[in-house]
Amino acid sequence: MRRRWPILAAVGATALALAVTLAGPAQGYVINGYFTDDNGNTFEGDIDAIAAAGITKGCNPPTNSRYCPSDPVHRGAMAAFLRRALDLPNTDTDFFVDDNGNTFENDINAIAQAGITRGCNPPTNNRYCPGDVVSRGVMAALLRRALDLPNTDNDYFIDDRGSIFENDINAIAEVGITKGCNPPADDRFCPSDTVSRGAMAAFLRRALGLPSVIHQMPISDRDVIACDKDGEQCSVTIDLSAGRSYLIEEGFFQVLPATSPEVNAFTSSATSFTLTLNGSAVSLTPQPITDNGSTSEKTWRRTLSFTSGNHTLVGQWRWDGALVQTTIVTVRAGD
Repeated sequence: MRRRWPILAAVGATALALAVTLAGPAQGYVINGYFTDDNGNTFEGDIDAIAAAGITKGCNPPTNSRYCPSDPVHRGAMAAFLRRALDLPNTDTDFFVDDNGNTFENDINAIAQAGITRGCNPPTNNRYCPGDVVSRGVMAALLRRALDLPNTDNDYFIDDRGSIFENDINAIAEVGITKGCNPPADDRFCPSDTVSRGAMAAFLRRALGLPSVIHQMPISDRDVIACDKDGEQCSVTIDLSAGRSYLIEEGFFQVLPATSPEVNAFTSSATSFTLTLNGSAVSLTPQPITDNGSTSEKTWRRTLSFTSGNHTLVGQWRWDGALVQTTIVTVRAGD
């Protein structure tokens, strides 16, 4: 019998790096995700989503530990985002005279080959201007061409009338890529404003239909807390953001082929994972048993969010009715 190491994960999450800090009397595990400079940022989930998809590598090569969410997007970087997002191939054609030797030259030529960009100096369009910042209007045009979106008769915003990008703006609004620039009214698009790298992550995530990534957080991972003896009680403190939805998925795994008598207990209805939050039972949804060729997994799921403050989660694993492990998780939810 093997317990599946407890995981508190966000919807759509992938395994991310941990940063361990000491906060108060308990050891708190703070999850940085892919980058260290976007924690608590409005666009953190979007940034991690495009990082997980390989669309961004960061803003401080070669370390690439930072994303620089408040920095403006430049046309060169925009080309790289789009090329990676669409997995565009290289081309031998050199479309512009002002990107020779530029870090993004191959990306620029790739999106030009695909018809996504036409240049920055119409009608000649022999220059791309890779160092120029990207406005929201230009971003709308590039995304619209990249996704080949059709025109719409709907007019979503009051501040783009007469803009050369009005049709592009309405096209990306029609499919939910943009919500506007003045929430909660969102009746303006601000086509002349510069696009920040954080906002660009949100546009790309919505355009590609990627799930927003919030960090995976181990509760009893061997690297975080040793809890591998039957009947043992373990505890861990985790710091996370209030108001976000986290998916708890827990249970057991069985090594295949399952030749021991434990296989009978694995499928027993008395083999279970239960959870309480602040002393109240949390209903969990049992998942179908899955086989991946080397193990079988029997798991239960529940999505939770936490208000600001401290909370206590208690997870218990029972093997054929016998309590084999209890993990007490102190959740410190910050704004």
